[in-house]
Amino acid sequence: MEHSSHEKDMPSILVVDDNPANSLVLTSMLEHMGLTADEAASGREAVNRVCEKEYDLILMDYLMPEMDGIEAIEQIFFVSEGKKRPVIVGASATVDKKVLDAFQKAGAAGVLEKPVRMKKLEELLEGLEIISAVPLEEETAEGENAGKDMESILSSVKGLDYQKGIQLMAGNVGSYIKVLLVSVKNISDNLQAITLIRGNTHMENVTLYFHSLKGIFLNIGADILAEQSRELEQKAREGQYDALNQALGDYLETAQSFVKDLEAACDACQKTNDTSSHTGEKLSSSDFDRKCEELRAHIEDFEYIEITELLEQMLSSVSGDQEEALRKIDEAIQNFEYDRALEILDTL
Repeated sequence: MEHSSHEKDMPSILVVDDNPANSLVLTSMLEHMGLTADEAASGREAVNRVCEKEYDLILMDYLMPEMDGIEAIEQIFFVSEGKKRPVIVGASATVDKKVLDAFQKAGAAGVLEKPVRMKKLEELLEGLEIISAVPLEEETAEGENAGKDMESILSSVKGLDYQKGIQLMAGNVGSYIKVLLVSVKNISDNLQAITLIRGNTHMENVTLYFHSLKGIFLNIGADILAEQSRELEQKAREGQYDALNQALGDYLETAQSFVKDLEAACDACQKTNDTSSHTGEKLSSSDFDRKCEELRAHIEDFEYIEITELLEQMLSSVSGDQEEALRKIDEAIQNFEYDRALEILDTL
């Protein structure tokens, strides 16, 4: 069931996670409920944002480099003294007594287990009176057919339970594809970092890379790789570096093959989506300029979901140099190069 925020006041929400794929999952779910959220990529950034803006709700990741979720919560409540105190909910791939006690002691109102399920998030926000239920909009026949084509493409990726991944995104294939596109880059970056550290005497930092990969794989429905990542994370956490190095070869080969197949499938899905959506009427010069300004505002605010959706709309109604420039902007956004995206936008 889709939801909407209270009519009087749109709640201000902050999603805190060092992993862009995890942030995208949560912001996409919130979007389906009629809500928007700011994002912070670290505990320190979250504290800075709270100093600049009052939030009703903060969804806080547990393990992050430099400042973890627990310390970030304590700092947020400290800087919120005398001001509006936000409701903070933790999010962690491991929800045991230690994690629950840590969040509760810090003052969190609850903890969500990753991968976050839409139903659990709905129940949480309803309990906090952030959302109220409204009827779910039906998907168009055109969108449904495009979704089926994409599902057929994704079924070829060995190790990917795409049906589970789509279910995590409340059945929205389009949102799932967006998560996959971000995940491809995140997985590749983490695997590259692990490869560089591999065999070093000090491998303490590798723990966070496996933790990040575990979360990404869980979010997209790659459970086998998620479990393998968890096992290697545990070995790294316990300092079993010899055993870790022995297992790394097969793991990296499997993960790299997976991400290669996933990237190819995502490219095919994008082409399918472009074909099905490239039916809009050509934009007038004034309408195109207006949408460019709207796009600029979203890019300046780092609003990934809004950016990608607006780009899809614009690409369905342009051609030639405009289409080429917009595709370059889309590529920059997928790489989180927001400054580069703005530079290309300036040429239009």
